[in-house]
Amino acid sequence: MNKTQTLSATKKSFFQSHCSQANKEATKNPWFLAFLGIVAVFLIVNFIFIGFAISTNPGLVSNDYYEQGREHEQNVMTWSAERNNLNWETKIEIPERIILNKTDTYRFSAVDSRGVSIMDADVTFTLYRPSDVSADFVMPVEQIAPGLYQTKFYFPLPGAWDINLKVIHGDDMYHQTQRISVYMPTTKKAP
Repeated sequence: MNKTQTLSATKKSFFQSHCSQANKEATKNPWFLAFLGIVAVFLIVNFIFIGFAISTNPGLVSNDYYEQGREHEQNVMTWSAERNNLNWETKIEIPERIILNKTDTYRFSAVDSRGVSIMDADVTFTLYRPSDVSADFVMPVEQIAPGLYQTKFYFPLPGAWDINLKVIHGDDMYHQTQRISVYMPTTKKAP
């Protein structure tokens, strides 16, 4: 056997012993096992996240989202035009810092373009939680003085909320939306 054949046979036996699929030693290599472990963890975590996403779906996306979006855009434009035509002077009083589960007072006041108070209107606050449709609620607002309406309520969950004000006064309708944040209560540490 010449030197070239010996080298070729050595290379062949090296590749067969180290790179062959029949080699059982390759599956015991720590790098290979670490790679398999990382892939397994990645797949398990993804399946867990997919399970959480399916089981905790708040149902915020409707089947006809495109049509509803176009309708909402048209409604916003209509509400804006109506609000400008009404020429009311309005004010919403919302606490500066809203704390979770703390009852606060919310007020709305309105006067028309002549300075006359808007009386006997149907006023409601609709409170939307963008991340959880099941937490939404509606609060009726009572008139406590001419042109002044008030209600008291608390927010049951922390985070972002949309306060949608709707006022119906005869044939006139007024809409206003404001995004607020609800904070966790702070605890004071004992000295």
